[in-house]
Amino acid sequence: MKTIALFSLALLTFGSLSLRADVFDSRAVLGVTSGVSIDAAVKRAKKENKKVLVFALDEQKNSQAFHIKGMLEFEETKKLVRDNFLIVVTDFKDKHIRDHIGSDGTDRPMYFLFGGDGKIIQKGTTAMGGSAGNKLVKEWTGK
Repeated sequence: MKTIALFSLALLTFGSLSLRADVFDSRAVLGVTSGVSIDAAVKRAKKENKKVLVFALDEQKNSQAFHIKGMLEFEETKKLVRDNFLIVVTDFKDKHIRDHIGSDGTDRPMYFLFGGDGKIIQKGTTAMGGSAGNKLVKEWTGK
């Protein structure tokens, strides 16, 4: 009986791991901690003369973090992002972005680039791969 109980507990524990949210960990990918408040990031960005790069994703869907990691695949891209942007990771319900999703939908994660004035400069899907991500970040930074 104890064996069955332990097996059931193990099954519930490891089974629930596969249902865990698909979270993007900016510390693991970029080496910087992301914020959760767009307002706070915009205020800080204005002081530091940076822009705010927001990643919006649906943690209940598979491969969301995978697409962001793909966009940031190259070390050069990661360095440019670390040096020039403050990062915020949020969901599609965030008040600053929910009305800007438009026809893009929420099947794939999106990026939103905010200026120091708090206005969206550009938005798009992160499902683009490393080369396109590198090119895009270079355009944003003028590098």
